[in-house]
Amino acid sequence: MSSSLYLLVSEGPTDILVIDKIAKKIATDQQQKIEIRELSPQKDATTNRYPSHGWEEVRRWCRLYGNTTTMQPNSIEALAAKRKSWKQQIAIANADGLIIQIDTDIVEYIEDLTPSYSGSTKKSRKNFAQRALLHWLGEVQTPEKIYFLLSTSSTETWILATYDRMEEIFQDLPNNFDFEDIQDVLERLIKLGYASYIDPKTQNKKFKKDLSIYKPYAIKIADNLAKVRLECEEVDKLCSILAR
Repeated sequence: MSSSLYLLVSEGPTDILVIDKIAKKIATDQQQKIEIRELSPQKDATTNRYPSHGWEEVRRWCRLYGNTTTMQPNSIEALAAKRKSWKQQIAIANADGLIIQIDTDIVEYIEDLTPSYSGSTKKSRKNFAQRALLHWLGEVQTPEKIYFLLSTSSTETWILATYDRMEEIFQDLPNNFDFEDIQDVLERLIKLGYASYIDPKTQNKKFKKDLSIYKPYAIKIADNLAKVRLECEEVDKLCSILAR
């Protein structure tokens, strides 16, 4: 049985869960072993919980372990990072590659890349997110063994893509709509009955993204992987990487 190992830097634990379930589905279908090993965030050994994370932590990781670092040159953290660059981490783990995941719904918040984001399409979001990741890593082009997973607009789009296009929730969209172009994914999931909470500041319903309730969502994506691959380019790209 062939086996492969991919290291993962992602926005958060729910993304890790989804990617791991997809990997297990592909491994089962192809009768091979695929391991996803998290680099950031990592579960705390004492509390068994993940620390707060997000796209800014992905940026921090890329800056720290890329070709450039914003840390003081002789600081302990900077010296440690030089000894453990992303290339070295792949080599030490004997991994097949490093996957870096980021949601493209945050591109408007990236302020350290000029010119700032001004597009409106899924392609422009992906292109800007990729430029940002390369910038943070200190790379001109995507290096060998690094794979960018640019969830459009977030991994929750993949949950929505498990539903049939004829569902009532999509009746306001054109027949040939693109799931990755849908901007109100979370609102549609709430209407479909997914867990939500009331934001105390705005009094609006918000999608609940707790890891404790997310496993069924990840399983739903894996169980409907063929359809989700067809509807979402980034899922198809991920599957193609893992199935090599």
